[in-house]
Amino acid sequence: MTGKFLIAATVAAGFWRCGRHFSQSGIVVDADEFTEEEWVRLKAEAKLRIKEASGDDAAAIEERLEKIAEAVATFSAEDFQRDGKPKLDSLNALLGDELGKISGAERDRVWEAMKENGFEAPTVSS
Repeated sequence: MTGKFLIAATVAAGFWRCGRHFSQSGIVVDADEFTEEEWVRLKAEAKLRIKEASGDDAAAIEERLEKIAEAVATFSAEDFQRDGKPKLDSLNALLGDELGKISGAERDRVWEAMKENGFEAPTVSS
C-alpha cells in the first residue's frame, strides 16, 4: 500500500489498535507507518473507518488541532493537571460544542507540540 489514509474511530471515545489511538475525527497516516499485517488488522476492525485521505482531510485535522492549541493557550493554572497536561474536562467544556469530544490522544499530541515550541503551563500565583 502507498499513499495517505484517514483512519477514524466509530466510537466517541476513540479506539486503540496497532499501538495507535484513533479519534472519532480521525488521523491521517502514511501507508508505510504500518506493516502489511497491521493493515490487515486495521481494515478488519469494525470500530475503525479507513479511506484514502484527501488534502481537505489533512487540513481539517490540522485546523482542529490548531483550535485545541489556541484554547490551551488561554487556560489558567487551574485548567492543567498535576502532570502539567491540560485537563480534558476544560478542553471539552470550552470546545465541545464546536469540535465534539476531544480525546486524550489529541490533547497529548497538541500538548507535546506546544511544549516543543516553548509553551509552559501557567502556575498558580502565591
